[in-house]
Amino acid sequence: MTTPDAPAPKSKKPRYAVTVSRVVALTPRMRRVTFTGEALAAFEWSGPAAHIKLVFHADTAPVLRTYTPRRFDSQTRELDVDLVLHGEGPASTWAEQAAPGQTLQIAGPGRAYAIDAAAGAFLLAADETAIPAMATILADLPPALPVQVFVELSELSQAAALDVAHPGASFHWLVRGAFDPLPGALLEVAVRGAALPTDARVYVACESGAMRRIRRHFLQERQFPAAQLTTRGYWKQGATDHPDRDFGEE
Repeated sequence: MTTPDAPAPKSKKPRYAVTVSRVVALTPRMRRVTFTGEALAAFEWSGPAAHIKLVFHADTAPVLRTYTPRRFDSQTRELDVDLVLHGEGPASTWAEQAAPGQTLQIAGPGRAYAIDAAAGAFLLAADETAIPAMATILADLPPALPVQVFVELSELSQAAALDVAHPGASFHWLVRGAFDPLPGALLEVAVRGAALPTDARVYVACESGAMRRIRRHFLQERQFPAAQLTTRGYWKQGATDHPDRDFGEE
């Protein structure tokens, strides 16, 4: 009698010791932190919308939070990470006081977003937490492609963080009011009204509940092909440590 092979253990992402070299305020609520270090000689940029983990050392155990690397320069060994200031929390609290000379560990990177060469157009929909991912995708899209960009923000000043130009892109900034009932509600309405060719590709990254509503709209109401749709739940209202593999597919 044979027994099935045991599943292979999940491999841990390599960790890199880094030092803060620069901190720039992109907007009142977003900081760009530049990390550097000899360990980054082994860091491999995996592509747009990849993710890394910042390892914060708390009193009891390390706390990990997921971010999209905004830029990596292998020559200077510099890694830029944009962090949203959203109140209390290990990452936001750290970002508020980040300064050159501080040390940290970074793990990753994870899988990137594969840009489909067969796509005739793109629609990118996100809130402010996914601006870094959206920027890396925009930077890699062919310049001739038409791109619709929808971004929901808590305030218009956050738009400055999306500092990537694309000749075929149209940008739609959706600013939440103080009494908007649900995060992602404006984004959902805007996406529902967007016209798309059949060969378009769609990338959605926002609050988990909004992502699922938008995903259902495309798959059930529009009958949009699942293979042309990528969805990511970056955070969840009421949750403090939302998993980074929330793709809305369950």
